[in-house]
Amino acid sequence: ENTLSITWAFNRVPKEREPYVQNRIPTWQGPIAEADNGRWITSHVMNQDFVTWVGQGRIADRSREYLGPSDQGIIMIRRRFQRDLEAIERGEDPKAIVRDPAINRRIRLPVAERGPLTDGLTRAEMLRDPLSRRSLEDYVFQTGQPSEVREAFLAAMGFNEAEFGPSDDLFDPLAPVRTGISAQRPR
Repeated sequence: ENTLSITWAFNRVPKEREPYVQNRIPTWQGPIAEADNGRWITSHVMNQDFVTWVGQGRIADRSREYLGPSDQGIIMIRRRFQRDLEAIERGEDPKAIVRDPAINRRIRLPVAERGPLTDGLTRAEMLRDPLSRRSLEDYVFQTGQPSEVREAFLAAMGFNEAEFGPSDDLFDPLAPVRTGISAQRPR
């Protein structure tokens, strides 16, 4: 009946600050609804997910539910789950469990902007790169980041709030993709 969502975020410090040792990993519990009116908060990425989860309602008995042709994806995943549960009951492994250490190795998952995460960026490169700069300007993933967490982040990164005034770069990584000459990102 309850869903707990934990987000772990990684931001690599500028190359000039490496190696960096973080003695404390800050945490906080972000709100999902406005305190004054109870409306769901949808301004941040994770908050949008929360609204989707909560909007589904309480756990329901789906055994009597009618699914039509447009629900084929739901039907397929439920069948997969059912087969996996039956395999577990028989003492077998469900799909995607690999016990052989020679085969069960690190899987390279897709990630946006792999280079900056693995190779790093200088302080100047972070300020010029629209995605890196956006992560420095604000935490877009969940609302409610306490000011002390923001201050600790900026201190670790070697930046201060005064460096992030209004930007001439209109690029918003969360905005819908637009096409055409007028929609191109400034370089």
